[in-house]
Amino acid sequence: MTLHYNSKKLDFLIKNNVSFAIFRLPSATAPQFVMQSGGESELIHDYEHLSGKNGFVIAPFRISEGTPIIMIRPDCTDLDEVKLTDSSTSERIEKEKICNIDRNGYTKLYHKFYKPLSDKTLKKIVLSRSKTISKNRGFSPGEAFYRAMEKYKHSYVYLVNTPISGTWLGSTPEMLLSGSQNVWQTVALAGTRYPNKCIVSWDDKNLREQHLVTSYILNQLATFKITPEINGPYTTRAANLAHLRTDLVFQLPETNNLGKLIKSLHPTPAVSGLPKEEAYRYIEEHEGYNRKYYTGFLGMIDLDNETNIYVNLRCMEIGKSLLTLFAGSGLVLSSTAKDEWKETEQKLKTMASIVN
Repeated sequence: MTLHYNSKKLDFLIKNNVSFAIFRLPSATAPQFVMQSGGESELIHDYEHLSGKNGFVIAPFRISEGTPIIMIRPDCTDLDEVKLTDSSTSERIEKEKICNIDRNGYTKLYHKFYKPLSDKTLKKIVLSRSKTISKNRGFSPGEAFYRAMEKYKHSYVYLVNTPISGTWLGSTPEMLLSGSQNVWQTVALAGTRYPNKCIVSWDDKNLREQHLVTSYILNQLATFKITPEINGPYTTRAANLAHLRTDLVFQLPETNNLGKLIKSLHPTPAVSGLPKEEAYRYIEEHEGYNRKYYTGFLGMIDLDNETNIYVNLRCMEIGKSLLTLFAGSGLVLSSTAKDEWKETEQKLKTMASIVN
């Protein structure tokens, strides 16, 4: 009964376009809630400007006028305090459109993305796609959040809404940055298998992907004179998938430059490619659609207590009549179009399985 009532509250907040986020940390038993009571959320146009901020952040893959970084002020942190009384918050109006790509279209795009790998311009690049489906009349974002929370116990599960970003729901396995006081952690998550048995074997393609991401993060941390403790790579599971993960734990005596550190890490090669700027530009010019907040990051920045920021993977954007699901995969020289298509199909199932 309580979960059903809480779901109704979350749906109510979305209907009234209130800025809020509810999220559950991996392996935690209960979600956390933050809501802005009034006024417009703070919009930020440079990752570095996150330094010194406190609140729930949702950041895009690429900052633009339509997709700024958004900071939700935590005026209310208890969902029980939310009352079901209509507000006069303005409704976000956006034209919805179906943006799907079939396997043939994906294969053509794959070959375009493979070209800079074959001519050695890039070492890795991430090709993503979206899949739009009709939203059932009875679909409840609140209920879907609690279904995801129950189903994906070892992932970061969230539901967030703001007038600027719209409504997003996700279950992501990839931490960008987490810590409290002076002990912090990030991870390199790259390489994907969809095993039907306990033992997972890793081929050269996936091992190389993992190595590229880990090396990138180590180099970025080195610019801050940070030498982390390294644990991995090891196999970790998220939904029906297995990934290679390396943990990097380090001391961060000063958090004054937290925004600068975030900017140096985002986007990691796990969601863009290498070299970073060249891959970033290639995706922007050739992928053919706007990722918006997919492969951005989100989470609570709380410098007085604990900060937990996650890369926005395995997610969907919830519109008035449509649901848009997102998935991507990392391409290296040994990749094949058949395998990468299959990987994105598997990743799309994470969100598709909680829709109905």
